[in-house]
Amino acid sequence: MPTMITKSFDQEMQRCLSEITSAYHAGELSTMDLAELPEEIYIIEAEDEMVGYGVVWEYDNGKQPMQKAEQDYFSADERYLEKDFYIDVKNKKDFIFIQALDVLKEFENKGYAAFFMNWLKAKYPNKKMYVYTLDKSRNFWFKQNFEILGSTAWMTFN
Repeated sequence: MPTMITKSFDQEMQRCLSEITSAYHAGELSTMDLAELPEEIYIIEAEDEMVGYGVVWEYDNGKQPMQKAEQDYFSADERYLEKDFYIDVKNKKDFIFIQALDVLKEFENKGYAAFFMNWLKAKYPNKKMYVYTLDKSRNFWFKQNFEILGSTAWMTFN
């Protein structure tokens, strides 16, 4: 049975992530400035071994994720492509953004990502969730009852 562990997202955690070669976001997260990361990271464990992790931001106004999205996901000349995201997020309060959800390759297809999402939905039962998706992960998010946000790469739940 998997468990969720909350750990500080500090230099030691970044060092740990830098050693992971079988997860999509590990390298990127290991080199980011700590000021660009949330204070905590959620570790998915099975039999006392890390099998994956999630990075989640809690927001209390729409300007915060717009600034992060502009910095991390699209440039000024691409903003018009994300107009549905801007419209949806603009006046929202009290929601979360899933920055990363990775399961290590050797543990994929064992239900750990779904376990994380069930845990996250229970932790935040009334909050809207946003995730920026890639084509290859979109089916997973559909299975989690996320919906495409207009004509963007963003998906939402709740």
